[in-house]
Amino acid sequence: MPYDERYTEYIKRLGLLPFITLVSRSTPNLNAAAITTFVDRWRPETHTFHLRTGEITPTLQDVSMIFGLPIAGEPLCMSTDSDGWRNAMELLIGMAPEELEDKSKDRVPAGATYAWIVENFRQCPNPAEVEVIETHARVYVWYILSRTLFADIGGRTAQWMWLKALGNWDSNISWGSAALAYLYRQVITYALYIHLYMSSPHICYTNLVFFTCSWTMPVVGQA
Repeated sequence: MPYDERYTEYIKRLGLLPFITLVSRSTPNLNAAAITTFVDRWRPETHTFHLRTGEITPTLQDVSMIFGLPIAGEPLCMSTDSDGWRNAMELLIGMAPEELEDKSKDRVPAGATYAWIVENFRQCPNPAEVEVIETHARVYVWYILSRTLFADIGGRTAQWMWLKALGNWDSNISWGSAALAYLYRQVITYALYIHLYMSSPHICYTNLVFFTCSWTMPVVGQA
């Protein structure tokens, strides 16, 4: 999705402008094999990777310094209940994916596919009312966060809960803390999957934080 300079004032209020500026230019290619290897060496008891060179772990400082994410502020706390999410999404951005008539086939998590987002919000009209620009800015941030910091295992869907977190531009959220906590949770989930099924899940869509921090994480116990 192309970045529009009219989004800047809203993204700046979220505290995400340095991060959005970084990832809107380019993102590193995700190496699925390398990520799988790291996950296999993850120890949930200590939240560290056990390598031949020692233990390494991503920290809040990594998240802040590498990505420019704010680590001061309010924790990202919200209900993950998805009841009525389509109505709530319509109130927030004006539309929502259509509900399938056969609900047994509606297995997509509460949210919208990336294809749906691009189809409906790829380009902000010019000229446009302030409300329209604000809506497109909110969807753009939702799209970027869902594809980088808070990616799901399927790699196709932007989950509704991340859009819900963007309801207030001046929420002063500690996005760095939220990203690191989500990273820990996802890695533990993947590590458990590998341990139980002895095969690698589709984790090439895991956090951008994981991939980049893996090159810069400090070795535990070493200066």
